[in-house]
Amino acid sequence: MTPLSTREVGARLGRITGTSGAADVWFAWIGDHARDVDRFSREFLSADEVARRRQYRSREAAERYVVTRSLVRIVLSEHLGISARDIRVDRTDTGKPVVAGEVHFNVTHSADLILVALSDECPIGVDVERRRDVERVHALVKRWLTDAERSELDQLIARGATTSDAFLRVWSLKEARLKALGVGISGAATAAAHDVEVRSLDELLDALPGRPEEHHYVGAIAFA
Repeated sequence: MTPLSTREVGARLGRITGTSGAADVWFAWIGDHARDVDRFSREFLSADEVARRRQYRSREAAERYVVTRSLVRIVLSEHLGISARDIRVDRTDTGKPVVAGEVHFNVTHSADLILVALSDECPIGVDVERRRDVERVHALVKRWLTDAERSELDQLIARGATTSDAFLRVWSLKEARLKALGVGISGAATAAAHDVEVRSLDELLDALPGRPEEHHYVGAIAFA
């Protein structure tokens, strides 16, 4: 596993390689930067992002937004050699963030954790979920999972996973695939998601520093 390298916002967690490509993954804990939000806004965010931050009524939501956007911009800045504030982040028709420069990236967060993944080779999608008891899990399984995904869930349960743990595992795989394709959950019905290569992030997430052991996460990265 690649050693961690620190930076002002977050750190590099490691690299995931698949048959379709490879991606580097960075992480940050939102709570570590709560006092830095105003400075990060000035130093890293674009004018549009600063304006959007002001629209958040919740301080917690604003902190998550600023730290997430700062981590994205710092990672892209180091990779592209462009000032963090000068990077232009656009969105596709389906809402996926993209940048110029032959680089693909994706971002996800759950609870206090943010992940950013970056690849020079192909579109990617990343998802992370904090392990927890999922409310109305059976209704979510019925509403959102395909027959193949329900079969995966049943196999995980048969091997000893709780229904919530199994659902979060399958959900992270689904979300990563859809994000790699550049579609949201509303486009899942017509997306060929099961054809997208996906890899678990377990090894990297098990090595996350800086939080109590009970804050376990599951996640996945997909290569389209």
